[in-house]
Amino acid sequence: MLYLKPFSIALVASIILTFFIRKIALKLNVTAPKGDRHIHKKTVPLFGGVAMIFAFILAILSTKELVISRELFGMLLGFGIILIVGIWDDIKEISWRIQLFFQFILALIIIAFGVRVDYLTNPFGGAIRLDQIQFSVLNSSALFGTNFEFSVFGSLFIIFWIVGMINVFNWLDGIDGLSGGVGVIGAVVLFFLCLNPIVDQPPIAILAIAFVGAVLGFLVFNFPPAKIFMGTSGSMFLGFTLGTLAIFSGAKIATAVLVMGFPILDGFWVIVQRLKSGVSPFKGDKRHLHYKLISLGFSQRQIILLIYFLCGSFGTAALFLQSIGKLIALLFLVASMILVAFVVSWFLGRKKELS
Repeated sequence: MLYLKPFSIALVASIILTFFIRKIALKLNVTAPKGDRHIHKKTVPLFGGVAMIFAFILAILSTKELVISRELFGMLLGFGIILIVGIWDDIKEISWRIQLFFQFILALIIIAFGVRVDYLTNPFGGAIRLDQIQFSVLNSSALFGTNFEFSVFGSLFIIFWIVGMINVFNWLDGIDGLSGGVGVIGAVVLFFLCLNPIVDQPPIAILAIAFVGAVLGFLVFNFPPAKIFMGTSGSMFLGFTLGTLAIFSGAKIATAVLVMGFPILDGFWVIVQRLKSGVSPFKGDKRHLHYKLISLGFSQRQIILLIYFLCGSFGTAALFLQSIGKLIALLFLVASMILVAFVVSWFLGRKKELS
């Protein structure tokens, strides 16, 4: 019951809220643009992320076993910014620079509210310390504490991690059900990791399973063919929340990287291609793997099930592997991604030659 209640509340609330928010978005004519990298043909409303966020918050506030700590309060504050920026962008597309600015703000908020990454596990033994350089801020506020310490390298890592995760989910949100499904897989893996007696973090497990419920409720309407899209608020919510849960109360970075490895590597590959072409790495296009697979004739369902399988397989492996095993799995993942990229590029080249 400790985990079933928040999951059920988030799931039911998300289904109900998504149903009504879809109608509101259609009435307000807040719909996804067509053409360019957008592959849908019908009119599809946005604002799905709004439903997920409110369902997740409702599950948190309804779970009395969950204490609203300083760190969790910072996450909730971040949701407020995500709602403002997300709704703003869905109604009137804002530039990637403005979005990036607020992504940095989100990372700074959780740092300001006490989330820290002082070290990363060294797969060859020991730890990679990130807390060698620290500075303190004196503050008499009960919310922040009397002496607030920052780790310079740890804070820089958090900024890089949160901004990166938000953009990975934004890039994934190119075909129906992909971004949300990968988010669910990532949260399920973190949930079981937190139940491990070695980790033993029931509060983070509650947050993870509530997140699963909120996103699954949305996926009822987003699985292809989608009846609603999550919009900017949705992709920001997925990346920010999953990224933050991975560093709450002890880093789970390696596990999250393995779950998200395929989309992270795809995003990295696309950034390199964009920079080589002289365009902004944040400008959307059809260079991502899922778009290329569509060009080869794969259906949206085939593509998302393939990526679900890859993310789920490496995520499951991460639950049973130690540090060195995770490193080997990551190297195997990189090799697999390189192979897939070359094979897909070869087939696309052949297709162009024959057309």
